[in-house]
Amino acid sequence: MKHIPAMKPMGSFMKIWQYPENLGKRDLRVDFIRGFVMLILIVVHIDIFSLYNFIAWERLGAVTGAEGFVMLSGAILGLLSRVGIHEEDGLGKTVTKQFSRAFLLYRTSLVVIISIAVLNIFIDASAVMTFTTYAGKVYNLYPDFAVFQQYQDRIIAKFVMLRYGPHQFQILGLYVVLLMFSPFILWSLAKKQVLTVLTISWLIYLGNSGFHVRPTGAQFEYAFPILSWQVLFVHGLVIGFYRNEIWNFFHSRKGAIVFAFILAIYLLLLFFTYNNPLSGKIPDYMRLHVIDADTFKSIYEQYFRKNTLGLGRLLNDFAMLFVSYALLSYFWKPMNKALGWFFIPIGQASLYVFILHVYACIVIANIVWFQEGDMFVNTLAHSLVFLFMWLMVKYKVAFNIIPR
Repeated sequence: MKHIPAMKPMGSFMKIWQYPENLGKRDLRVDFIRGFVMLILIVVHIDIFSLYNFIAWERLGAVTGAEGFVMLSGAILGLLSRVGIHEEDGLGKTVTKQFSRAFLLYRTSLVVIISIAVLNIFIDASAVMTFTTYAGKVYNLYPDFAVFQQYQDRIIAKFVMLRYGPHQFQILGLYVVLLMFSPFILWSLAKKQVLTVLTISWLIYLGNSGFHVRPTGAQFEYAFPILSWQVLFVHGLVIGFYRNEIWNFFHSRKGAIVFAFILAIYLLLLFFTYNNPLSGKIPDYMRLHVIDADTFKSIYEQYFRKNTLGLGRLLNDFAMLFVSYALLSYFWKPMNKALGWFFIPIGQASLYVFILHVYACIVIANIVWFQEGDMFVNTLAHSLVFLFMWLMVKYKVAFNIIPR
């Protein structure tokens, strides 16, 4: 009788698909997620409606690419800094590196902001030099250069203080400030003061929820107030710094229960998000209508606002991070084979891509063909930008000039 081999249990297949923990010091799952976040940022900032908007417009939860950028930047910094502190540089050199990088990014911010003003002499850069609200009100994000001679000292001072610049680029100003404070946080984490770090972070966040203080007065604080958004970055640092301990916890019995709770929260928030009546051109058949529009708007305004980083949005951010990380951990090989070739290099050079995408916004806005409202033509526009970014990263164009 012919021998029929026994079928492998489902668990053995999952083990074959799992992320191998011996891939090196860099966590490719975080790079993969960050690459996906960059895709979301590009779609939202190049303000034309395409098929990609069916993913980008809060269709995976009440989250945006901005929160992912900040939190994952903190996570990667925390992960790499712990390796540096314990294995390579020591705490002193690691701290010095962060200060140096913060000043590098500050200089880069000034170059980008000023270059846009110069570029506007030759090509219409209004797509990034103005901001239009949903109500149609237009805000100028740059000064009136016609009065430059009269107010040059004041205008130059505002440039230096990052009070001008493209709204698509504002979050980098937030990142510069957060990066300047990161050495103190890393020092505290190295001294095992994690509870103190988290407590201070939450006290600042909760305090600013009531007072809405913008200490720098910089333009980016209107969209990304430092005292609120620091909570994402700080928790990203902690998650990255203690990644191994967190990973081991979730493999315990208690950890499995906690993860099941996190997954339930994410699914509940996903259900809430799909009731959003404010999703622009998203058709009705792709929404839920369980929660009426007025109730949804009331809850959203109170707990899910982006600029003030409402508690509901914050919870959604953390839930989505853990769920997506777990998904990649257990289904790594098929997902990496399908999409890793694109997302991982983009994620590893996310800052480089973020800088370039501002200029891509200007180019697309000046091509009439992409401004006619054809969804499939607009999908081509977004796809061409993705391809351009991927090729720029693949061939390392200007890697020695543009920060990564």
